Amino acid sequence: MADGPPDKRQGATDWDAVRAEYEGRLFHPATICRRHGITAAQLRYRRERGGWLAINARPPRQDDIVRRMLAILARQVKQLEKAMDEPIDKQTRTLAEQVKTLDKLIELGATERNAEPPTRQDMTGLRAKLVRRLEQAAR
Repeated sequence: MADGPPDKRQGATDWDAVRAEYEGRLFHPATICRRHGITAAQLRYRRERGGWLAINARPPRQDDIVRRMLAILARQVKQLEKAMDEPIDKQTRTLAEQVKTLDKLIELGATERNAEPPTRQDMTGLRAKLVRRLEQAAR
């Protein structure tokens, strides 16, 4: 009896267990259906309605996220350089947000293996460079 599908009268399907097996890629979907006594349509319905990760989805890696954030930061700096007609306080706030983003990126990068943590001098130099670029753009 343990090899076959469980009797539906024994209880409701444990969808948390089904999801863990599916997203963890522990078994093929057909095997999951057999193990839990559900149909492929039921599994597909729960997966679509519950927003489960697809069986072939690749979770994002930290270095991919950092690379994407750096690209966004570079675009924001270019936009800030072009926005000369905006008030200086708005530019300053934008720059402050960008520096926070940069701090977070550096913090994330320092968690990688064999990476030296950034020094305060590195951050100060980078901030000064950003301020100089803003001043040049304002002229």
